[in-house]
Amino acid sequence: MDEEKKTERKRKRFAARLKSSKGITCSEVPGPNIVLCNAGQATGLDKDAVFDLIKEHGLNIPLPKFIAEKGESHSFLVFDSTENAQLFYNICNGKAKADENGTPLYLNFVEEVPNTEIICPHENPKGLLFLNDFISEEEEKQFIKLFDWNSDSNNLKNRQVRHFGYEFRYGSNDVDLNNPLIEKIPEECDVLWKRLKEQGLDVGVPDQLTVNKYSPGQGIPSHVDKHSPFGDTILSVSLGSNVVMDWKHHSGKYVPTIVQARSLLVMQDEARYDWQHGIQPRNWDPVIENRVENSRNIKVITSDTVPRDTRISLTFRWTRRGPCECKYKTLCDSAEKVSADNLEDALASNLEELHVHQVYEQIAGHFSTTRHKPWPKVVQFMERVSPGSVVMDLGCGNGKNILKRDDIVQIAGERSSGLLAECKEHIRDISRADCVRLDLLNATLKDEAADIVICIAVIHHFSSRARRLQSISTIYRLLRKGGSALITVWAKDQTKSNYLCKSKQDQQNENLAETQVTVGGVNLPVHENRTQFKHQDLLVPWKLRKVSDKKLANSPDNTLLRYYHVFEENELDELCKEANFTIEDSFYEEGNWCVVCKKK
Repeated sequence: MDEEKKTERKRKRFAARLKSSKGITCSEVPGPNIVLCNAGQATGLDKDAVFDLIKEHGLNIPLPKFIAEKGESHSFLVFDSTENAQLFYNICNGKAKADENGTPLYLNFVEEVPNTEIICPHENPKGLLFLNDFISEEEEKQFIKLFDWNSDSNNLKNRQVRHFGYEFRYGSNDVDLNNPLIEKIPEECDVLWKRLKEQGLDVGVPDQLTVNKYSPGQGIPSHVDKHSPFGDTILSVSLGSNVVMDWKHHSGKYVPTIVQARSLLVMQDEARYDWQHGIQPRNWDPVIENRVENSRNIKVITSDTVPRDTRISLTFRWTRRGPCECKYKTLCDSAEKVSADNLEDALASNLEELHVHQVYEQIAGHFSTTRHKPWPKVVQFMERVSPGSVVMDLGCGNGKNILKRDDIVQIAGERSSGLLAECKEHIRDISRADCVRLDLLNATLKDEAADIVICIAVIHHFSSRARRLQSISTIYRLLRKGGSALITVWAKDQTKSNYLCKSKQDQQNENLAETQVTVGGVNLPVHENRTQFKHQDLLVPWKLRKVSDKKLANSPDNTLLRYYHVFEENELDELCKEANFTIEDSFYEEGNWCVVCKKK
């Protein structure tokens, strides 16, 4: 009985919290809609975990619609009837587990659930062509028989792969033209280019084929095939299952597309050279509807989903030698090489969009679980803040540095919408703290509004010296005269920190080949985590955690690359002085350069 009372108190407490912080009104009257109060996208819950929960408890009911909003720690279930919702409620409330730590799951009935449909206003990339039903069902069976293989074949952890003509090298997205393979493209594929020619698209005969086999739950990260080693056409035949492929442009445009089984996908022009494409690792895909609104064709990502099945893709390429001569320079490896410090502002912005902003939107939930306590130096700095002060945390992340102080006003600014949601959750019980969406380069906050500013581990994400200086100048502008700021960045020298792993550090002496990614003419080496930094401008991997499948956690396809400019000694000091700050203290702390500066 005591346990039932405890569950009831918790349930009502969550109901009150959802009402005050999210505006979600819970109901004591049972209905078909249920809110999972403490489990959602931000906690790692996904649709499969919910459905497994229903199966584990032996509920023989139709599966409900699952609605999980990005960055939120709650989610919703819409059942086909009140009876089935009540059955799930009775069995799971306070009894089922919300996470791997065994936290009880608390439920409430709600009258309304959010509309999570997402409108995609952008058209398909120029040069992207889908030829549906390009092959027959019988031809599909023949191709699957020809290219399918056992699970002990070459494996990329996240999918199985075979190559013909040349081996496609993941990591650099190219081929070694000096090492052709014995096994060439099977002649059974000749029907594809012959049929293309009959339909008015004469592309010739490719000389490289990569075959990928995807089980449900597997995907491939966003990428562009390297420009110079391949021609201006790439073909892909999809076998066995439909899938949603995401297209991302460095300007921020995002377009999801349905790749149907038995279709032929043609990539040319912008789709080939100026957009990244990828497939998210999940067991299902959203239903995408084409609608007409205001005489305009739009795509709508609905909350309905369809399961994936095993899929095999055949990707055909034409190899070439020499530099690429395309007009799309942002992702071109043959673009004129430039220093990141002197990068033009538009290219610097594109680089940050690709390798900072898009990455943090994808990792926000996982990132937040790794950031719990405020950094001791921040606490020490904040202890000196006088009551009544206005404090701004610029680039606040999940808000972990916002302290439980009601005698000061704290404003948390963050560009990532995912991290901003995490921050709102973190500070909801702090009465004089608030979150705002903010770009440090173009902060719209009032001049000289803050007594104190902290900017922790942010400036190193700006990809040119001019933009780093501009961000520090923003801090100067927002501070009142006499105000102080604490600014920290990653240091290039990590020898005095706990970051280095001795076993990996020893490997650096072996002169292992570095993977490089080219963005806008800048060659950026991919850093080996837990080793000493060898370059100032680089990409640092972040390995996504996938709660439902720990085996995929270390897969290359679950690795995203964040841009960093790691600082030399005194480099941050000089930028602060150039922004008119007076340096009060400068020190090295656990792999970071830190500056306390004052606006005179």
